[in-house]
Amino acid sequence: MPIRHVYRWIIRTFLLLTLLLCCYNEILVYRFNRSSWQEINCHYENCTRILFIADPQLLGETNDKSFHSGLARYDSDRYLHRTFQQALIFTQPHIICFLGDLLDEGNVASPHEFQNYVKRFRYIYQTETDIRFKMISAFHQLVHVPGDNDIGGENGEYISNLNIHRFEEAFTRRDIFDYEANLRFFKINRMMLDFTNPDKTHNHQKLRIGLSHAPLLIGGGPLLRSVISELDPHVIFSGHWHESRIFIYPSTKVINFYDRSVKHFNLKELKEKQHSFLEIMVPTSSYRMGKVHIGIGYGVLENYDLRYTVLWLPNRFVYLFIYLFWLIFSFSIILVCRMMYRCPFRKISKRQTQYQRISDGIPD
Repeated sequence: MPIRHVYRWIIRTFLLLTLLLCCYNEILVYRFNRSSWQEINCHYENCTRILFIADPQLLGETNDKSFHSGLARYDSDRYLHRTFQQALIFTQPHIICFLGDLLDEGNVASPHEFQNYVKRFRYIYQTETDIRFKMISAFHQLVHVPGDNDIGGENGEYISNLNIHRFEEAFTRRDIFDYEANLRFFKINRMMLDFTNPDKTHNHQKLRIGLSHAPLLIGGGPLLRSVISELDPHVIFSGHWHESRIFIYPSTKVINFYDRSVKHFNLKELKEKQHSFLEIMVPTSSYRMGKVHIGIGYGVLENYDLRYTVLWLPNRFVYLFIYLFWLIFSFSIILVCRMMYRCPFRKISKRQTQYQRISDGIPD
C-alpha cells in the first residue's frame, strides 16, 4: 500500500476516534453517570421530593479577563445545565432549593451584568419545559437563598440595599414558604443575621425546614440561638463550604458523607427523643470550585421520615484533561506521519531503486 494511502487512513481514523470521544464526553457521560444514582421510592401519597443545589456560582465577566474566559463560561454553563436536566429527569422533584452563591460575581456586578447573569441562570435551570425522552411539564416549586457571592457579606463585607433588592426581584418573587399542608420552609441569612418567619403562631403544626447558605450548627452564636428558639427546625440544609457533611447538634459529631448510599433520618424522633438538631451540608454543583466531589442533594420526605442522598456528578476537569491529552497525542502522531510522508530519505531510497533497475538492465 502506498504510504500516502496509509497517511490518509491514519488521519481518518483519528478524526473518527475524536468524534467518538466528543460524543462520549459531551453526551453519554452524563447518562452513564445517572445510572449510578440511588433511587428513593415513595411509600405513601404524601411523598415530597426535593432537590438541593448549592454554590453553582455562574462565572462572571469582571474578574477573569483571560483569552479563554468566554469558553470557560460556556463550558461551565453547559455542564450545570446538563447535570441539572439529568437530575430533573431522575428525581422529578416537587421542590427545588437553591442554597446560595447562585452567581460568582453577583455582589460586584453592574446592573447590566447582573441582568445577563440572571438570564444565564434561568436558561441553565429551566424547570417549566418538557424534557426530551421524558415529558415533565409539572411546575416545580422554588426556593432561593442568597449567598455572599450574590449580595456580599463574606468576612464582614458591606451588604448594600441595592444588592439585596435586585436579588429578591430576580429570584425570590416566586419563592414558597409552605408546601401542601405539612411543610414550611424558612430562609436563614447568616450574613445579615436574619431569617423569615411569616406565621410564627402556626409553626408547631408544620414540619420545619431551614435553608441557609452558610452552615449554622457548626458556627453557633446569637443567630443559631434565635433559630433554635423561634423556628425550632427539624432539619437545616446549607452549602457554602462546597463539601458534603452532616452535623448533629448539640453534640460535636460531624459526618463526612461522600458515598452513594441513602441516609435515613427520623426527624420526629431526633427532635423529641434525642433533643438534637440536624444539619445537612450540600456539596457544590459546579466543577469550577476545584472540588473532587461534586453533586446535587436529593431528599424525600414522608411524614417525618427523611431519606437523603447525593447525586454525584462527573468531574469535568478529568474529561477536559482527556481532551488535552488526546489533542497532544493526535498532533504528535500526525506530525510523525507527515514527516515520514515528506522525509527526504524516501526520495533518496526511490532514486537508489531506480538506479538499481537501470544498472540491472545494462548487459555486462
